[in-house]
Amino acid sequence: MRRASAAAVLAFLLSFPASGSRAAGATPEPAPPEPSQVTVGPRVIATLRAELFGKTPASRAHEATRNLDEIVREKAWGAVQVRTEPIGRIVFVGSRMVFGLAPGDVDPEGGETLDTVAAAVSKSLAQGLAEMRERRSGKDLLFAVLWSLVATALFVLLAGSLRRLRQFLERRFVILTQRIAARLEAGGKGFVPLLWMTKAVTWAVRIAIALGHFFVAYLWLTYVLRRFPWTRAWGEELGQFLSSTARAFGAGALRQLPDLAIVVFIALLTRLLVKLSNAFFESIEAGRLKVPEALSETAKPTRRLAAGVLWIFALIMAFPYLPGSGTEAFKGVSVVLGVMISLGSTTIVGQVFSGFMLLYARVFKIGDFVRIGDVEGTVEVQGLFATKIKTPWNDEMSIPNAVVASSTLRNYSRSKDPGGPLLATRVTIGYDASWRQVEALLLLAADRTQGLRKDPAPFVRHWSLQDFYVEYELNAHIERPVERIAVLTALHANIQDSFNEHGVQIMSPHYLGDPESAKVVPPAKWYAAPARRKAD
Repeated sequence: MRRASAAAVLAFLLSFPASGSRAAGATPEPAPPEPSQVTVGPRVIATLRAELFGKTPASRAHEATRNLDEIVREKAWGAVQVRTEPIGRIVFVGSRMVFGLAPGDVDPEGGETLDTVAAAVSKSLAQGLAEMRERRSGKDLLFAVLWSLVATALFVLLAGSLRRLRQFLERRFVILTQRIAARLEAGGKGFVPLLWMTKAVTWAVRIAIALGHFFVAYLWLTYVLRRFPWTRAWGEELGQFLSSTARAFGAGALRQLPDLAIVVFIALLTRLLVKLSNAFFESIEAGRLKVPEALSETAKPTRRLAAGVLWIFALIMAFPYLPGSGTEAFKGVSVVLGVMISLGSTTIVGQVFSGFMLLYARVFKIGDFVRIGDVEGTVEVQGLFATKIKTPWNDEMSIPNAVVASSTLRNYSRSKDPGGPLLATRVTIGYDASWRQVEALLLLAADRTQGLRKDPAPFVRHWSLQDFYVEYELNAHIERPVERIAVLTALHANIQDSFNEHGVQIMSPHYLGDPESAKVVPPAKWYAAPARRKAD
């Protein structure tokens, strides 16, 4: 019985028309033949790679496909069987031989064996023949259409639900973001880019929902394609691609778990060190830890600088353990980002270094009344990129730190004089007014002005002797430099009042010719009121 079976198989294989003959002793061609596929409808049943009894893989696949077409056309359905023969494996449908599998049809690089290939061929062929029978069954097609309609309705329902979920989440996350930003602002955490944060949260929700739409559409398409025998192979390929991708992603995630654990450990350790550093510098700021004044004034910027250095160091340490950090794509992106940052951060780096220079040079601090170039006002924010000043007219001026560092800066709030900073103003009076009287009038105006200190006492400088007038400068110590403009306004008003009360004109005369009488002060008027003669 075994011999008869082998003889029948041999006769079956030799009945195929040969694609060509070779002379005895001819040298075989070095190039292997091209693989060819056996199909039933759209489904691939097997891939033939070897020449068998002088037949190429293409000829063998053509004969096998022809046999299967005859089986389908004649409706000669039967069970699929694979028999083991000395030459390989023979595939039967019922009692009808279809094609054979030789050891050369196996792809060793893919880890295949003849038995695994035969089992896969048997399963695919049985499924392909079942699909061909299903094509001719109106009942099966009707159920396929009904189930597809149900899946489509469910897909439309899920898509609408995802759209409503997106709208709900956008509203909730925007409200939550605004609340967090308001708390940060109220807590003195500094400027919060609310608009940027809101847009970022909104786009994050939209991207997540879009991915959900894509996933649901993918599942719907896979399910519908698998309902019909004409497209079932494509649906199975989509399903296999999704499952294989998920498995590969899961396996990759599991392989990356140790590296991710190291990244998390570095992040937690860095966060702990930053908290300890912040606690140390906050103790200096609050005065709980006594240090020199120079260190206490720079505690806040030093705290920020230390936190930044720690996080940068942590990023450098964690970079090799990030998923994909060793890939060429990741390296390329890193190079591009580095070039972009290098080209675009020249000005930013200059501003930052200027900010640190101003912070550690301690040329001013928050609350000081300063003059930077043509801008005069109170320092409200001393940042790394810019300094914000509030002028006496309630205008907020933002000056880049590079401009501040390169400009002439005058700090009215700082003075080494025990009496504090000076407030100065100048007047020009003709030579026919006694300088003693002018000094007395200026000192009288200073004495009447609120906000000027009586001790140390104000004083007058004779600034210059011009061609037609004398320039006097009144200097007085101001109690609060922040009120400089208001105090200076009151001082000017009192100067005018005191001069008017004593009949002295505030003017700077100019002449087109010599006056009839000399512009001199007779000795009798040297000590005109309110001037007083000094005791000898």
